[in-house]
Parts: sequence; C-alpha cells; structure tokens
Amino acid sequence: MKLYEAATFIGTTLARIPALKNEKLRAALNGRGKGIRGWTIGKIDDRPVVMIHVASTGEYEGARPLIERLQESGEVRIAVSFSSPSARPAVEATDGLWAFGFLPMDYLIEQLQLLARLEPMAVLIFKHDFWPNLLRAASALKIPIGLINANFHPKSKRNFPIVKGFHKLFMKHLTFIWTVSQADSDRIEPLLTGRTELAVGGDTRYDRVLRRAELGRERFKTLKAAFGKSKIIVAGSTWPPGEKIVYHAFANLRKSIPELKLLIAPHEPTAEALQRNIDSAEAIGATVIKLSQWNGESIEADVIIVDGMGILADIYTVGWAAYVGGGFGVGVHSVIEPAAHKLPVTFGPHNHVSHEAGLLIKNKGGYLVETTSDLEKLWGNWLADPTEYNYASEAATKVVTNHAGVTEKLMERLNIYLGKGT
Repeated sequence: MKLYEAATFIGTTLARIPALKNEKLRAALNGRGKGIRGWTIGKIDDRPVVMIHVASTGEYEGARPLIERLQESGEVRIAVSFSSPSARPAVEATDGLWAFGFLPMDYLIEQLQLLARLEPMAVLIFKHDFWPNLLRAASALKIPIGLINANFHPKSKRNFPIVKGFHKLFMKHLTFIWTVSQADSDRIEPLLTGRTELAVGGDTRYDRVLRRAELGRERFKTLKAAFGKSKIIVAGSTWPPGEKIVYHAFANLRKSIPELKLLIAPHEPTAEALQRNIDSAEAIGATVIKLSQWNGESIEADVIIVDGMGILADIYTVGWAAYVGGGFGVGVHSVIEPAAHKLPVTFGPHNHVSHEAGLLIKNKGGYLVETTSDLEKLWGNWLADPTEYNYASEAATKVVTNHAGVTEKLMERLNIYLGKGT
C-alpha cells in the first residue's frame, strides 16, 4: 500500500497541471486537499452518525431515498462525503445533514483523521467509488463499511490479473456489498474473501426517480401547458456526438411534423455548450430560445435549450420521447429518469456500465441507436403508430416500477449495522 500512496501523491501532483485550465478538476483537487478542515459540521448530540459517500451528483441522487428515510427516523446524524464538485450544490441544498464535505485525498492518515472526527457507526458507499485507504481506515477503527447500489459491469477491469490482486488487498476490508443484480454479485465474488457479506440488494435510484417524476409533474406543469399539443423530444445530458444525430433526426422529422419540438439539456451547460447548441439549431433552420428566456407564455420556438443545472430529472415530465447522452463516449447517463416519466428512451452504444439500460433494452422500453437514421426511424414509427409508442412507453415505466421499493428493504438490512438487530 506504500506504493499506492506514492502513486497517489505523484498522480495528484501531476493533475495540478491540467487543473490550471480545468475548473472542475481544480475544484476537486482543492476541496479534497483540505481534508477534514474543509468540512461543514453541525452540533454534536447523543445520536450516532452514519457516513454516506458518493462520487458525484448521480450517485447522490441514488442515495437520497436512504438519506431521507434515515432522516425520517430521527435516530441518527448523517454525514455526506463526495469526490466530485458536481455533488456539492445538491448536498448543500439538502436540509438536515449534520456534516458534509469532500472526501480527503486517499492517504491513510487523512482518512483516519476524517473518521476519527466524524465517529460514524457505519460508512455506506454508493455504487463503486470506494477508495483503498478509506476502507483500511474504517477497518482499523472497527467501523462497518459497505457498498450499496453496487454494480460491476461486464467490461470492468477489476478482474484483470494484476488489477485483481491489488483489489483483493483492500476489498477484504469491506464488511458488506449489496449489489444491483445477481450478475453484479457474480462478477465481484472472485475479488472477495469469505468475511465480506455479498448479497443482491437492488437499487434505490428507482425509488428516487419515481419521487422526482412526481415532483416534476407539479414543478413543470406550467411549462408543459406552454407547449400545448406539441410533442417534445427531450435530449438530456448530451455531448457533441449525440447532439449531431439528434439535431439531424429532428430536422428530418419536423419537415412533415412541424409541431415536433426539441428540448435539449447539455451535460454541462457551459457557455461553449450552449452556443454549440444554438449554432446547431440555427443550422437546421430552427428557432431557438434558452429555457431561462421563457416568460411563462406559450412556447413557439422549435428548440429550447436548458441552461440551468439540477432540473433534468424533473423536466422530463414535459416530454414525449427521450434521448440520453453519453452513449458515444463517457458512458450513458441516467436512463431511468425519463423512463419514470413514461418516456421511451434512446441512447448510444456505450451503455455496458448501465444495468438499467440493459433492462430497458430487454423489456423494449429502451433502444440503442448509432446513426441519425436509427433515431429517425424509431421516432417516426412512434409518431405514426400510437400503439407501438404506447407499448414502448409502458415498457419503460414498468422497468422502474418493478424495481422500486428497495429503500425499505435496505433499512431492514441495515439494522444489524445500526445496532438494532442481530
């Protein structure tokens, strides 16, 4: 592990060079570099602490149902750590958290200091952002530490010979792993020792997206009314490769279906991303506005660009069909958010890291697309055949509803680690 700490130091030092031009990386390095000194911590009381760690916004959304359920119990204080600055706004906006801050750089002394200050009775890591020295520190302090919503995709490099050996060195410190599916459990089992509890726990994100869909219907009912009878394609968390085929397919379809509109939300609404989408809309002869320019009246523009953060999961409520970005590069983003709004979902080929994308494809509520013609054919068929559209719509939402209810089950399983069961 000394070699790992040396590599961490070298990697962190070298990362400060690209961080000079990358604001997000710079914020992560600065935030994590402060360690426990950068945390916001409330008043101490007699209740025990549960620490929850997430990588970024997406993982935090998945953690929210369990956080809210723990808050409802009133029996614990909750501390939240995160690795990416993208999670910070959502964490800061959450009422009732006792403490929150960046997870420190992964040196053993830093993780020991964090855990000694927070004194959690359990550490819950969502999905797969587990750090070797965080696990070692929890084990040294005899704090149960486990993964929730854990997924290990088929192309994971963790089972490669050298990497596998390294992972086995520190994953032995995990108290439990509750995976999304049996397939995930099967893929991770070779990395574990007999002392780690391994079980299929399901995914709390399904509970969260259903709740967000409910909130979205209320939050954006005025916007939905402003679109009138138009059919709205919602393209969420988009990147340039996907935007290209979305705009071309949209342009081709609206020649015969002028009431079709496109609401598009770049993955990060930077000035460059917004201008890129304005240029793309104008290039196909479409009228365009930013969502922030909407004055509450009927929307006549062909393309509406979402120029704010934190609303995508809710704003799918205005949609008729969805395209989710990331599938031509970094990996597809959340496909169950639009599915919770009964939108059939399309996405690119890089979706192997998404268990729910596979479920949508299997159940014919989600569709892989690679070209403009793929998108145009799907959307065109749904526009021409309401029966086919309704089947895809119902199939998408059933994937979500059939996998909901995980939070209460996990609360029961957590009792043993929260001092309530045996």
